[in-house]
Amino acid sequence: MNLVFARTVAAGAAATLALTLAACGSDGGAQDAPVVSQVSGDSYDGPPVELSFWNGFTGADGAYFDAMVDSFNAANPNVTVKVTTSEWGDFYQKLPVAVESGNGPDVAVMHMDQVSTQAAQGALIGLDAVASDLGLEEDDFAEAVWAGGVYDGARYGIPLDVHMHGLYYNKDVLRAAGLDPEAPATTGEELLQHLEVLKAQGVQGMWIDSTGWMRTWFTALQAQWGGQAVSDDGRTVTWDDESGVKALTWLTDLVRKGYSPENVGQDGYWKAFADGQNAYVIGGIWEQSNPTFEAIDWGVAPLPVIGDTAATWGSSHQLTATKQVADDANKLAAAAYFINSMSKDSIVWAQANQVPARASVRESAEFAAIPGMDVFGPMIDTTVLPQNFPGLPDALGKLEEGINAALLLTTEPQAALEASAAEAQLIVDRNQKKFGY
Repeated sequence: MNLVFARTVAAGAAATLALTLAACGSDGGAQDAPVVSQVSGDSYDGPPVELSFWNGFTGADGAYFDAMVDSFNAANPNVTVKVTTSEWGDFYQKLPVAVESGNGPDVAVMHMDQVSTQAAQGALIGLDAVASDLGLEEDDFAEAVWAGGVYDGARYGIPLDVHMHGLYYNKDVLRAAGLDPEAPATTGEELLQHLEVLKAQGVQGMWIDSTGWMRTWFTALQAQWGGQAVSDDGRTVTWDDESGVKALTWLTDLVRKGYSPENVGQDGYWKAFADGQNAYVIGGIWEQSNPTFEAIDWGVAPLPVIGDTAATWGSSHQLTATKQVADDANKLAAAAYFINSMSKDSIVWAQANQVPARASVRESAEFAAIPGMDVFGPMIDTTVLPQNFPGLPDALGKLEEGINAALLLTTEPQAALEASAAEAQLIVDRNQKKFGY
């Protein structure tokens, strides 16, 4: 079988990807009538196809994405997208094996720090031609988000969103302490002043636990002091440098100075926040729909500048196509159209507390009308996105262990970071040999 890709640009219209699949007769002469599929920013006009789509949206956001898929299916009777949702950890582990056996998804959405790992394992196909033919350009995306879909010089992901952390504050607690409930801390100095006022009144104002989420708090603070987890080429662990020590020392001091209880259980700070036991929590944009907030007066603001410059942790969901569609022109065309539709029509997804990756969507009146986006929308410019190297998430597990040891007060911050970095470097070295970067 011969697969011929023909690219045409219609006058005054978006670029179009035309794929022609021609089946040769047994005598090598006459051919069956070609099946031609076209995908543009507006439609798919090929024969009926079914796409399998995997995601990890097991929370409240899943209902919004399901609604987007339902709308797509209703508007496109010749494309049926069937959704499979599972926990992210299971999703990432199963994907390469499932795709290799032909039992995986045709299209998948994943966090940007997983794109390189899945691409390096051969699960994904490159989307450079698709992005070009659909008219997708970097100018319509935040630079770091657009770059997050690239591995080894090729594009494997189309950005869907950005989700980041802000500073949630309990106005009732601030008010009771004599602090202005409409003026949350904007600097590290102000934050510590507020915590001292609260402490003097018997309130531990900023609880912190020792779970994996603390890595995101650490990442933001290390970035504020000018550092990052690994070197720019991904070959050297750097979270134990001066910026990392400053970041982890600041977090550990929340416990040492009595601003947080010791040994807080997982997500215990959110329960304390809703119960009026603390005033400040660093948390994701998605927490705006936390049902436990309904009984309190709360607000959210950008993360204070605790270090030298503004920065907050964030990530991005990226839309991808797997190698299962590589040899089926119709599925590839339908997959490209589906990906483009989800990215372009992401205003519904924004209602699930996600900042759309496309500037054209973020600049719309519909986006501006969504509660909280006046705070989180502008933060896209100071959001530090994950570094994207194959296998890096495994190495970052060691960072979590080091952070936890320090927050449990069993190891000093510098020693905890140095020990975890040494162990992680062994993983990074193996990844370099395995994936060749």
